[in-house]
Amino acid sequence: MINKNLVPAVAGSSGLVGSFLIKNLAKIHTKVISFSRKEIDFENTNVINQIIDFDNLEKETFFRKIDHLYISLGTTIKKAGNVKNFEKVDYHYCLELAKLAFKFGVRRLSIVSSVGSNPDSKLLYPRTKGRIEKELAKIGFDHLSIMKPGIIMGMRKENRTGEKLAKFIFKLINPLLIHKLSKYKPIHANVISKAMINILNLSGKGIFELEYKDLIKFSKK
Repeated sequence: MINKNLVPAVAGSSGLVGSFLIKNLAKIHTKVISFSRKEIDFENTNVINQIIDFDNLEKETFFRKIDHLYISLGTTIKKAGNVKNFEKVDYHYCLELAKLAFKFGVRRLSIVSSVGSNPDSKLLYPRTKGRIEKELAKIGFDHLSIMKPGIIMGMRKENRTGEKLAKFIFKLINPLLIHKLSKYKPIHANVISKAMINILNLSGKGIFELEYKDLIKFSKK
C-alpha cells in the first residue's frame, strides 16, 4: 500500500508524462510538489507549484521537503536550438536534480529515459539518455527506476511534426512489433506515469529498467 503522507515531487510536470504524474499522484498523496521554471495552474488543490531556477539548483533548498522524486524532463533539438541546450535539459538538469535530492535525503527516484538508450551511441538522443542512466546509477539511491518507452502517445501542447510522423508509422507497423521488437511499441503517457508511481512505491531496493511489457505490467498494479 502506498503511504499517502509521503511527499512526492515531479520535475517536468508541464510535459506529457509529467502532467499525468501530477494528476495520478494528487489522487493518492495528501501533498504533491511540482518543480517548474514557470508558474503552472493546477486543478488539484493539494499540488504545490514550486518555481525553481534549473540553472542554479545548488541554491535551492526545497528538496528537504520531499520524500520521492520523479523526473520527466525532456526536450528536442528543435526546441532546444542546439546540442548544448538539449544536453543541458536532458542530461545536466536531470543529474543535478538527482544529486541535490539525494543530498537532502531523497532515496527513491524514478525517471523517464528511452528505449535504445546507450551511452556509447553515435546518435545524440540515445547517447544522452544512456549517459544520464549511467550517472544516476552511481549516486546510490535505494531505489532507481528507469522508464524506457518507445514513442510516447498523448496530446502534447506543442506541435512536434517529426513525432507525429513517427507515431503514424508506428501505428502501421505496430502489429509487427512482437517478441524482442515489442519494446519499441508506442505507449501512452498515462501508462508510463502509473508504472512509475507503482514501481517506486511498491518495489524494494535496486535499479529497475522498464521497457514496454514491464511498463504495462506495473501500470496495472
